[in-house]
Amino acid sequence: MQYPIWDVAIGGGMLMAVVAITHVIVSHFAIGGGLVIVISETLSVRRGDRDLRDLARRSSLILILVSTVFGAISGVGIWVVAGLISPGAISDLIHTYVWGWAIEWTFFVVEIVAALIYYTTWDRISKSAHLLVGWVYFVAAYLSLVVINGIITFMLTPGRWLETGQFWDGFFNPTYWPALLLRTGICAMMATAFMMFAAQRSDADARPRLVRYLGWWLIGG
Repeated sequence: MQYPIWDVAIGGGMLMAVVAITHVIVSHFAIGGGLVIVISETLSVRRGDRDLRDLARRSSLILILVSTVFGAISGVGIWVVAGLISPGAISDLIHTYVWGWAIEWTFFVVEIVAALIYYTTWDRISKSAHLLVGWVYFVAAYLSLVVINGIITFMLTPGRWLETGQFWDGFFNPTYWPALLLRTGICAMMATAFMMFAAQRSDADARPRLVRYLGWWLIGG
């Protein structure tokens, strides 16, 4: 199929950058937030720390609003913009990694369902069951990153795929592991940045302790 030329005033590359960068910021928070929130809830249950539990609960609302609403919309926006800017390249990428995309989308669906269940079941199910839902969310979200990281880095450094054309040679390319490590650190940093807003709504006595707790996550990231 022949596609018409599509252009915008700011240029297709700039539009792609705006959509993609905002999506990356939100998506990394969605992954890192899942980890920090569920670990915070786990610690609050073990220690009987109500302030830490309240922080996790308030942060889960931010997680739902940002990740499932803006994150999902901007993710679709990437496909639309990229498909209009370079339809041939997107078609080749989909055909090369069709099963990789299918696996990533499966993890994404599990992530969204788990996030909605997690937020709506606070104090409605047992604490252990609620924690289990939280861990399901994080694992699905992180596995989504694990899969899509291979496809994204393939576009930058295809490696031996240029010679073999094999799925795994392209997936585990030269920048796969460095990028996965980098993105994992960014996930922790983005989670800290977004959860700081929830921490500011904590009681004055508990706020310094919670901010210090989030600071350790920032340093780790």
